[in-house]
Amino acid sequence: MLPVPPFFDLPDAVRVGDAVYPPETVLSLLDPYLTDERRQRLAAVVARRAFGVVPVLEGLVDPGNVNAVLRSAEGLGFGAAHVVGLEAEAAEMVAQVLDGDEEPTLSDRRATRRASQGAHKWVELRAWTDPADYVRHVHACGGKVAVTALRDDALPIAEWDFSQPTALVVGNEHAGASDAMLKAADAALLLPLDGFVQSYNVSVAAALSLYHAREDRLRRTGHHADLDADRQRLLLAHYTARAVPLAAALLAEHSRRAG
Repeated sequence: MLPVPPFFDLPDAVRVGDAVYPPETVLSLLDPYLTDERRQRLAAVVARRAFGVVPVLEGLVDPGNVNAVLRSAEGLGFGAAHVVGLEAEAAEMVAQVLDGDEEPTLSDRRATRRASQGAHKWVELRAWTDPADYVRHVHACGGKVAVTALRDDALPIAEWDFSQPTALVVGNEHAGASDAMLKAADAALLLPLDGFVQSYNVSVAAALSLYHAREDRLRRTGHHADLDADRQRLLLAHYTARAVPLAAALLAEHSRRAG
């Protein structure tokens, strides 16, 4: 059996609306409302999910950047994302998502939706306010914190072993990662920069870093996905509840009739 990835923290019961249900109840009752194509897609995505490496967004301001990173993470198979000390509209958007809003409302709603393509629906998002507290949490989970940073002592990203549990941090659009995060982290990582530009846009840096992490895991272990059958089944139940329109009403009606 595969070990539990340190950043897999889904509850054993599935919250749908205001109620919680056992995973098998969700799967058995909602499966008839899935098309064959949707059912196969959900199973395929779940089988490729990885929770051993988590992208971390620290101090971002622009919700478009947050959503662009989530879109890259979701597309590359990462199942979770963490945010630390977000500011302005980025913080507002994440707060709405954590409150269960599938369509966060911001001043530039269309641009935000285009950037995410709904990725926040399929990535388990968690939030912290203090960088030091966050690093302590990762260490308590058995993970390490690596920060992308332009520093003389930064390790080339190709030298980091992403088969070990890693929280991979990208920092603020202008200032980068905070001093507190850099001080508490286990390593600073440097992306290749072979041209005249001195840095990447934060969403580009995140996408490059996550792609490298995925390829490194494949090269070292032969696989990127890291969930055993039981946790795949649990994740599938959570995803199925999100995929079926009116899932809350359907499950509530079943509970009413059963009661």
